[in-house]
Amino acid sequence: MSKNLLEHFISALSPLECHICNKEEFMLCFECAQTIVPEVESRCYLCNKLTSQNKICSSCRPRSRLRRVWWLGPYKHVLKELVFEMKYSRKRAYAREFGKLLDSALPYFPEDTIVMPVPTASKRIRERGYDQAVLIAESFSKQRGLPLSLAIMRTSQAEQIGKRRVERMKQMESSLSMKNSNSVKGKNILLIDDVLTTGATLESAARLLRENGAKHVDGAVVARHLLG
Repeated sequence: MSKNLLEHFISALSPLECHICNKEEFMLCFECAQTIVPEVESRCYLCNKLTSQNKICSSCRPRSRLRRVWWLGPYKHVLKELVFEMKYSRKRAYAREFGKLLDSALPYFPEDTIVMPVPTASKRIRERGYDQAVLIAESFSKQRGLPLSLAIMRTSQAEQIGKRRVERMKQMESSLSMKNSNSVKGKNILLIDDVLTTGATLESAARLLRENGAKHVDGAVVARHLLG
């Protein structure tokens, strides 16, 4: 039996426990989730200005191809711990739980909205045995009954950790490609990822989708890394 398959069976047989109170069945039980993932104010993710429906503000709109971006909370404390466990302790079940939390936090989307994960570098996928963004997106799309697409591919393994936004944006310009450009023409797309740092990856994916005819592109992540 392969290592990844063995881990899958172990994950399926091992009940989840709330990270805070240790009750079984959920990564975060309802009571703890209410305190750890409170209702987040609607803000422009680029400048943090208050906006409606998490829209990109009018000042930042010229430099963004995204329409709206949501996040469960800041990348710190318990959310940071949970994301770390998901990515580095092989707790793939946490990704499915994050998909459910996003489902409870995000507004209604039209039935023709396509859910699309931002692809992780293949090196990271080999290390973990799975792509956490894909698992989160699969979970969310299942909860909402929305179509899932893996139309974006990662073509570069460049490391982004420690780089500034301008460097990341330049690096990501040629790091993503489309499998089938016709599949997004005239469509509304919801991009899903785990952590938003500078927004370079989300913006690059949104730009690619818009260049291939997508009507609107929104983004949703588990946690937003508040810089500075």
